[in-house]
Amino acid sequence: MNSDLISEINAAIRAYCTQARALTLTATDFYDWLKSLPPARRAEVRQRGLRASRAEPEFLRFCLEWRGIDLWGFMAANLSLPAFDLWVATGQSACPQPIHRPYSTPAVS
Repeated sequence: MNSDLISEINAAIRAYCTQARALTLTATDFYDWLKSLPPARRAEVRQRGLRASRAEPEFLRFCLEWRGIDLWGFMAANLSLPAFDLWVATGQSACPQPIHRPYSTPAVS
């Protein structure tokens, strides 16, 4: 794999997660995310708590997507075509479970 493309992908993922800094991540977010996790993972995450989860990309993605800021769209807009193709080919585009949003108001970029 091309290290330049991997660097581009990693930078885009960091930029995506950085958007979560503007959000207020609440206990409600945390418990909604917990409900979406498999039982074994849920127990592990619950034990670590909300504070530790605030730095976890999986939790940040959940919170961003909950608010209508989807990873797929962000990556499509911010990666070169070769990097996006690599990201998709390596399975990074798959969301393990559908995310249930409490409202359907689209995010404003």
